[in-house]
Amino acid sequence: MKTGIICLETEWEHTIKQNRLSLHTRSLLGFLEKSWGCKVTYRRVATKGELQYYLRRFATSEYNDYSIFYLSFHGGTHSIFLEGEKKTEKKLTLKELADMAKGVFTDRFVHFSSCRTLLGSDKELEEFKNDTGALYLSGYTTKVDSILSAINDIAYFDQILRHQTKKALIASAMEKYYNGLSQKLGFKIF
Repeated sequence: MKTGIICLETEWEHTIKQNRLSLHTRSLLGFLEKSWGCKVTYRRVATKGELQYYLRRFATSEYNDYSIFYLSFHGGTHSIFLEGEKKTEKKLTLKELADMAKGVFTDRFVHFSSCRTLLGSDKELEEFKNDTGALYLSGYTTKVDSILSAINDIAYFDQILRHQTKKALIASAMEKYYNGLSQKLGFKIF
């Protein structure tokens, strides 16, 4: 049974003036690690080069037991932002990310904890899921409050760890227990 979580998080300090509330996911992952006894691997990335390096690294067999791939970045419609890049090169589309992924998302829950990344055409999101082989794709369609999204992320990962690959059970538990929060954040699961 796969129970690990891989997290890649942006370097929030690059935009600290814009982000008065900067929430790092490391402590959230520590809570899940202690609660579930799951493995957690956490890395910070600021550039495309760093992102590519870790995507290649996590595609190796050493990380086969990790079922959740958690991406915590600033985001926009069908994109994330790499804070260490020049202004014109910060945006990374889901299509570009899928091209970089090279199998790392295959049979994993891929979760974007970022504003608006899942906003827009569901067709493009399905293409990302199909192109990468992701088991499930999840994230937010609105500008999210970092505290509320952190609560939702913990709740969602808890349901994944409880129910593994049973999407219907995961989705129904999220709706039953966290529906108001999920709706406020525009949370989606594909």
